[in-house]
Amino acid sequence: MSETLYIKLDQAKNLEHSKVTIGDIAELSCTNKKVIQNISGVILLENKSRGQNRYVTSVMDIIRIVQKKYPEVDIECIGETECVVMFQNQKSRHRILEIAKVLMICIILFFGAGFSIMAFNNDAGIYEMFRQIVSKFSVNQHLGIRLIETGYSLGIGIGILVFYNHFFNVKLSKDPTPIEVEMRKYEKEINLTIIEEFGRFNKK
Repeated sequence: MSETLYIKLDQAKNLEHSKVTIGDIAELSCTNKKVIQNISGVILLENKSRGQNRYVTSVMDIIRIVQKKYPEVDIECIGETECVVMFQNQKSRHRILEIAKVLMICIILFFGAGFSIMAFNNDAGIYEMFRQIVSKFSVNQHLGIRLIETGYSLGIGIGILVFYNHFFNVKLSKDPTPIEVEMRKYEKEINLTIIEEFGRFNKK
């Protein structure tokens, strides 16, 4: 009875070392542990170009290596068929530059969101609605408008925190936040685009 090697390939993998082994991007499972040891350490690709930091490798590359070393082993592929390998140089990161970028994005988002909320309030006539509500339930119109404006402002902030379920490192629940869900979707779309472009380039 022949043995079966199961290969589960990741869709994307971030690595800091230039030499990529099969074990870096794929999860292997086999009853014969020697097969896993000999296959997982095989170098699949190497980043020799400083300008290029993204490569696409296929499960077929792994299958050819396994068939060459162990022709009697059956192969079962689970999951993805291509993997986007991205190389990151840890030493080249500038902490100050990253902090400056984050602060700039926060400032842009803060003023942009504030402008959008004010434009919406102006179009919807929020102040006039507040004035009508206060005129029915309060004698002091000026104080009533200030109170309802304060509650409205606090409600927007609290509502945003509850909806996005994230304030610094604090979460209200263990569920993924809407931003995390959208980021995962965005990463998958990027990886699929890279894989498709790589396939077109190789076919030409």
